[in-house]
Amino acid sequence: MRTISEIYDILATEKASFAELDQWVQSENGTLDNSSLLLADINSGSKVATWRLWLWIMAFGSWIIESLFDVHKSEVNTILATKAPHTLRWYAEESKKYQDGDEMEWNGNYYEYNPVELDHQIIKYAAASEVGNTVVLKVAKAQGASEIAALSGDELSRFTEFWSRWKDAGVMIDIVSLSPDYLKINITIVRDRLVLNSLNQLIRDTSVYPIENALDAFCKSLEFDGILRLSKLVDAIQAAEGVIDVKLNSALHKPAGGNYTSVDMMVIPAAGYFVIDVDSVYNYIDNINVGVTTG
Repeated sequence: MRTISEIYDILATEKASFAELDQWVQSENGTLDNSSLLLADINSGSKVATWRLWLWIMAFGSWIIESLFDVHKSEVNTILATKAPHTLRWYAEESKKYQDGDEMEWNGNYYEYNPVELDHQIIKYAAASEVGNTVVLKVAKAQGASEIAALSGDELSRFTEFWSRWKDAGVMIDIVSLSPDYLKINITIVRDRLVLNSLNQLIRDTSVYPIENALDAFCKSLEFDGILRLSKLVDAIQAAEGVIDVKLNSALHKPAGGNYTSVDMMVIPAAGYFVIDVDSVYNYIDNINVGVTTG
């Protein structure tokens, strides 16, 4: 947003562009008027032309109007972002407002929770997509400090009833809350044995497992119901301290209740999230980077 001084300077410059006002465009010291000169003249006790004061009042009034318009624009954008129905984002965000075990009240226009209890809002992850004429809504809850889990059968039943009252009339919704998809990998990792020991711990701090931490961080960084790209998985492991090179030999994907199938480059989880199968195979090649110097 423009400042009062910036607006004043623009007005003074515009005034100076009119030849018929040449004798009125100068400040008291004979130079082209601007906000800095005006404030200096006022603070020094010098006489100030009335037209300069009126120009400042106009600049101040314009600044107030611009400030009000900025506030109004911000409020409108907030309303549009949070209240716009019939969008996939709206379905995902509204899912997180579900309060498990709380009664919904009819306020004369729509159902609502009264009071709003944040501790009862169990849906922490939600994503919506459109398949044919149906909105497919994938949801999950948090389990512990960092784990993702499917809703229980009873929770899913209650959440489905919530949407039967909350959704727009005529909209078909398919709610999905499944156990995690599994990713089984076979990977070869060249590690620097001057940095990592045989257990993949940092030699200087055996409480740190860089490769394991990199895999864990990669899984947690994936957007819910986002695309898992194998190249990004390789990059994450390659960036771990003590890793010299990485080769992904194979990758298999299995949704809950399904079978393993080969992954070429990318895959979208049926449940919306992944875990790495404990039966994944890690082949380690040790490389001791010791340079030999002769003289």
